[in-house]
Amino acid sequence: MLSLFWKLFLTMWLSIVGFSATIGWLNDKLAREQWAEEPANTFSRGIIRITQRAQQALLMEGRKGLRDELLNIPRMTRSHIYIVDGEGSEMLGRDGALEQLVDRGTAMDTVDFQDAEGRNYTIFTVNRTPPATLLAPGPQGTALRLVAAAVISALISYFLARSLVTPLEELRRASRKIAAGDLATRVSKTMPGRQDEIGQLATDFDVMTSRLQAMQQANQRLMQDVSHELRSPLARLSVALEIARKKGAGEIQSEIDRIALESERLESLVNDVLGMLRESSETVAKSDEKLDLSVLLSDLVEVVNYEVPEGKPGISWQPPAACEFQGDRELLWRAMENLLRNALRYTDPDKGVKLDLVVNRRKSSVLLRVRDFGCGVPEAELEKIFEPFYRVQESRDRGTGGHGLGLSIAANAVQRHGGSIAAENAEGGGLVVSINLPLDQAPV
Repeated sequence: MLSLFWKLFLTMWLSIVGFSATIGWLNDKLAREQWAEEPANTFSRGIIRITQRAQQALLMEGRKGLRDELLNIPRMTRSHIYIVDGEGSEMLGRDGALEQLVDRGTAMDTVDFQDAEGRNYTIFTVNRTPPATLLAPGPQGTALRLVAAAVISALISYFLARSLVTPLEELRRASRKIAAGDLATRVSKTMPGRQDEIGQLATDFDVMTSRLQAMQQANQRLMQDVSHELRSPLARLSVALEIARKKGAGEIQSEIDRIALESERLESLVNDVLGMLRESSETVAKSDEKLDLSVLLSDLVEVVNYEVPEGKPGISWQPPAACEFQGDRELLWRAMENLLRNALRYTDPDKGVKLDLVVNRRKSSVLLRVRDFGCGVPEAELEKIFEPFYRVQESRDRGTGGHGLGLSIAANAVQRHGGSIAAENAEGGGLVVSINLPLDQAPV
């Protein structure tokens, strides 16, 4: 598939070349129909006829008649004819021009004749140089003119297409950065001299990005403020519960336990919201260290499996060979922990969860797969499960204590490492979440 640059270039270039070829062919065809002989021969015959008329005018009307005859000749043709009298004076006062022709060694034919009184005159006729091959009629001249037109039009088409495509490439690169979360990207600075529609589009693009950035910052500030404001009453609520328990309010013990449970859930929600903000914030510094993904996942599986009820399979994991990776250990740990705990929450307890790590050296990437054996996710909602607070089944998530943030936190951590995350339903039931991370790409 041709890029926009080549489409514009070829369209303009072929249009100009085609037009030039058509005009050249028509001109050559019409010229050949009108010319009985070559232009150089036609010009020579015309000079001979003019010379004959000049001699006749001199014989019949004298010097005045000769002068009038010369003045009636077209200017371009007259520059090829000079008549000098017996005293060496040119009839039209062009002695200087004739001397320059003689000094340059210009090829000229001369004819001597006399007037009625026997005075001598000399006619100098400049031999016309045949037209250059580029200007000459015929197939060769037409072909050369077409080649010249093709070269010139190619240069014009190239610079025109480049001037149109370059700003569009800047917009494409900027849109990709924005899609990756960099809302500080601007494009109008890269094309300050453009005042046309493309320049206006760049300005509008920057305005849109600025508004998106402002909205994102406002949302983050709001969530941070709300989360922090909730921490204080949560702390006071926990203290009050402890005091109530110590006072021995046995008749309201069940209500106190219920308040404690909801307090724990609310605190968990606040922690998840703050964690999501921390993972998705580009302003938070991210450590960059060498680590072994195989070792990291083995440690994580051991920690999570410790909480699995005895007799249940938990997470099935076969550690592969060492897999060196450059990234943030804490980010990757939290991302994978969220995925594994989420899978354990919804899988069949008797089948557990399967974790795989595959290294592709040829593509310089690593693939992580987490599969559960639960009921899966409707196909229409597979892309939505990575959005914050999204629940596939409201009652199920509430019953299991989920807030719809675990997968979103994992997706943000993967994105900050320049990777991608996707989900699909597995054959035979269950959900498969795949993470693809580059091995040789600097983290985002």
